[in-house]
Formats: sequence, structure tokens, C-alpha cells
Amino acid sequence: MHSDERSHATGGGDTPGASPASSGSGGPLADAKPFLALAAAIAGAIIFARTVAPPGPPAAPAVPGVAAPSALADPLPSWNDGPTKRKILAFLADVTRPGAPTFVPPEERVAVFDHDGTLVCEKPIVHGAFLVDRVRKFVAAHPDLAHEEPYTTLVGGDLDFVRRLGKKFFADLTFTTLAGVPEDRLEADVREFLATARHPVFGVPFGDVTFQPMKELVALLRANAFTVWICSGSGVHFMRPAAAAWYGIGPEHVIASRSTSELRDVEPAEPLPPGASPNRRLALVVQPNLEVLNDEGRKPVSIGEQIGRRPIFAAGNVGTGGDVEMLRWSQSSPRPNLQLLVLHDDAEREMAYGEPTNESLDAAATYGWQVVNMATDWKQVFAKPLVKRAAATAAGPQRAAPAAPATAATPAAGPPPTRWDDELAAYADRDREQPPMPGGICLVGSSNIRMWTTLVDDFPGMNIVNRGVGGCRLSELAEFAPRLIAAAKPRAVVVSAGTNDIAAGASAADVHDAFARFVANLRQASPDITIAFLAIAPSIKRWEQRDSQTAANDAVQAFIDASGDARLRYLDANAACLGPDGTPDPVCFMDDLQHPSTIGNARRASILRPAFQEMLK
Repeated sequence: MHSDERSHATGGGDTPGASPASSGSGGPLADAKPFLALAAAIAGAIIFARTVAPPGPPAAPAVPGVAAPSALADPLPSWNDGPTKRKILAFLADVTRPGAPTFVPPEERVAVFDHDGTLVCEKPIVHGAFLVDRVRKFVAAHPDLAHEEPYTTLVGGDLDFVRRLGKKFFADLTFTTLAGVPEDRLEADVREFLATARHPVFGVPFGDVTFQPMKELVALLRANAFTVWICSGSGVHFMRPAAAAWYGIGPEHVIASRSTSELRDVEPAEPLPPGASPNRRLALVVQPNLEVLNDEGRKPVSIGEQIGRRPIFAAGNVGTGGDVEMLRWSQSSPRPNLQLLVLHDDAEREMAYGEPTNESLDAAATYGWQVVNMATDWKQVFAKPLVKRAAATAAGPQRAAPAAPATAATPAAGPPPTRWDDELAAYADRDREQPPMPGGICLVGSSNIRMWTTLVDDFPGMNIVNRGVGGCRLSELAEFAPRLIAAAKPRAVVVSAGTNDIAAGASAADVHDAFARFVANLRQASPDITIAFLAIAPSIKRWEQRDSQTAANDAVQAFIDASGDARLRYLDANAACLGPDGTPDPVCFMDDLQHPSTIGNARRASILRPAFQEMLK
């Protein structure tokens, strides 16, 4: 209301030249003045409202790298025509058609997306790459940690190890490493990382491995008045800058794992901008305590706390089973709803992997979710075609000259001597704190076993015990294995070792003799135990040693065959990590080109599971 209207409405101020009848008190006209003025004000407001067009709904925020859907004949140009695309478009038509029984008001159109594996390539987890970068700086400031795990492995750049840490441990390590840093400074560090870091497989900025079809879907949902949120298990201070840079999603629409924070008085880290107060500033400082691990059943709880509405659209991916509860909760909405589950089945353009337990795909079949097959539903995966950088490395052996005979080859330097007293003491402490369940399968070996931290998931229900010792040789295990496995009391032992022996110059006969001693010493301690030798596996890094490795495998297999002992077995899972041309597949190896990646281990496990089940009968 204008000021002159307010004056009349409250009866203030006489109009110059007014008649006494209209300006005095006590007359009927005087009594009616306030009501007449109010009526005039309301009429003026109505006229003003009719002559000034009301503002329309706010424009949907732009998604970087995606054209506005209204400007496109096809709003999902990176999607192939098929059941998945048709289902998405039909859902949007149903919920946005005014007057239809399926219409959903704009304020209830809430969409949530998981992040890693759903919107971006998760091999490796992008937040994991940032963690490795931070761990290096953390260890530089605390050099006493350089020889402690998991810092030793992470400082070496093992990005796949981040996933194998396990979700809870990964989150704890993240916030311990970041503790004491103001939140705004940490998010500035993330923005710098995103601008400079490169994906280890594709060699491009991490923003370039976001999925173009899913970004188009985000844009289309927004154009249809959906509010779009990211609900991720990664850390919130990483996700906020990433979501803004890659999808145009503001920090207020990011739900993620978070630590506790503390309000502190801190000095500004950089020169103050013009006009800023020179006084000390209050800041929220990250603390080394995990407050929320936003995964699995916690995701619906976090959504309820932060949005206050149940989403009618939810998207997750096959990988860990962490999105099942979120998709089920979305499906429980009384409104029309849609759930998408991205399946990574495109080894050529991205990656191909599943889950050991198949939990997500089983849930999709049970509840009728739409599975997005990357290989067939998407015309393109990324905004531009990308080439796997590691593939060129793997091709090296194909172009190399034939390897020299094993006896003439110069062996690579072996790993440093294993500190057995420390290793045995560490396992003894662990067994006292959490005694292993007897009667399972104990895997012993070098770092390819020690770093296989997904064993329990890869062999569900089999009571697998990991007794890996980084850098050890089969000749050492022959002496120390009885002490390594004593507390586990396993029914069977699988040994995966010998590659370090070969790297240090051992011959096939040496490996044969070491395994024979391994069997004799174990049988003396546990006469009825089943023992299996897992064949030495070739790798990209040690490809030149493959002839020596093959000779060692043949010698051990001959020993087992000649023994006539049904409780001695030879297992070979090497095909899991080889490509069609017989050379190591880069996707099966970590950045060090030697140790199996999560994908490599999952493939090994698929070959070994039947043999392991047989040994437990």
C-alpha cells in the first residue's frame, strides 16, 4: 500500500479545502471515511495487480554442458530410443499434466540422485582421489605416519585402495585427515583440486567423466519444475563444490556424509576482499568425528531431515547396494514415482562391474525399478568420447621384443625384507580383540592378498580370513604360515605367493621347494587341513617375468599332481585379469599396474567361488 493510501486508511491529515461536514467529527460521512479509504485502497491494489503481470516461475538453473531442454527437439539427446527413455518421458508427462489424476503439484516434485556411479564414473571414487591428495599433505606434516597403514598405501597413490577401506573406515579417515580446517577453506581446496586433478584412467579433469545422459536428465527434471537434490555417501565439503561446478546444483541441495564441526575464532587465510571487516572471523572448523555416514538406510533419514518431503524420483547405481533403501523409500510415495538404477555394463566406453551379492539388481527385479543399461540405453556416456590412458600402457608388451629366457633375465628388485615379528604381533593383537571364527578359509600371501579387503563381500557366507603380509615371499611363508593361521583354525588355506620370489631372482625349482616346505610345515601343525596354491598371476608391471612365473606355476602344479593328495589343490584364476589378446587388462589393476583392482578381484572371485565352496564341504 502506498503512503498516501496508508494516510487515508488511518484517518490521518485533512485534505486542503475540505468542507466542514467532511472534516469535522460526529457526522455520518466522517464515520464512513476510514471504510471508504480502505475500500479505495483495496480497489487500487486490485487494479495494480491486473495491470502488472505477476512474475512467472523462476527459470531452472542451467546444467553446465547441457542445452536447455526447451531448445531441443529431443530433450534427452544422449539417450537411445527404447523402454528406459520412454518410461522417463511418460513419467514426466503424467506428473506435469494439469487436471490429470497423476498430476503432482510443483512443490512436491522432488528428485534425488546418488552421486558416485550414478552421475559420474566411480572408478576411482572422485572424493577418494581428493583424499589421497590430502593424505599426502597430511603425512608430509606428520612424517611418523609414513610407514603406517593405510597411509603408506594411500601415499603411493593407490586410489582403488580407498574403496577397499570400507565405507565407515573411509569416512573416518577422511575427516581425521581434514580435521582442523575451516569449512570454507576446505571447500576452496576442493575447487582447486577439481580444476587441476586428472582422472587416472582417462587423463582428463574429473568433471569430464560425469555422465552426459544423466546431466540431461537433471536439466529435464528442472525444466519440469522438479527440485533436484544430490544424496551422496561422499563428504559434504567435497560434494558442495563438485555439485555446483558439474551440475549447477547449489550447496543447499546437497545431502552427504559429514563430520562434526566446531565454531572457532580464526584468522582469515587470504587477503580480505574490499569492504570486508578486518576483525578476526568466526569459522566452522571440521572435527575428526564422523557424525553422519550417508549411505544405505541412512539416506532416506537424511532426505527426510533435510528436504521434509519424500522424493517421487530417485536414481542410484549398481555397485555397493547403498542405494536400495533410498529407491525403496521413494517408491513408497503415494504419488506417481519413478526409480532408475544405472548398471555399469560398458567396458569399452566406461567400466563393467556388478556387485558380489547382486543386491541392487535383485531389488530392481523385485520392486520393478527401471534398470539403465549403460551399453544400450546411452548413445554417449561422456560429453565427448574418451580414451583409457592405461590401455596404451598395457599395449606395451604387445609391441615389445620377445622376452629373454628366464635364466638370462635381469630380475627386478624385490620388495624390502618383511618385518615378521611386527606382522605376527599385529595379527596376534587383532585376533585377541576380535577372534576369527574357526572352520573357514584362510588366505595367506603377499600384498595381493593383504590389499584384497573386499574378500568378505567377494565370498559371502564363506568365513574368509585374510592373512596377507605385504612384500613377503613364498620361501618366508613356508616358515611363518603355521603361526599366521593358528588363531583362525581354518578348514582350508589358500596361498597366493611366489611373485616376489621370482622378482628377487628365484627359479621355478626354488618356488617348487618353497611350496613343498609350506605344505610340510602346515601339515605338521594341522594334519587334516586342505591346502591350495593360487597360481602366480601376470601383471602389467612384471610382464617381462611372465615366462619365469609360468615355469614356477608348472613346477608347483606338477608337485601337487604327483602327490596324489586330494587335500592339495591347484587353483588358476589368471584368466580373470587378461584381455582377449592374452595380455593384462588395465581395468583389472591399480595405478601401480601390479596389484589387482576391485574389478580384478571381483573377476578373480567369480572364478574361485566354486572351488572355495567345494573346499568347505
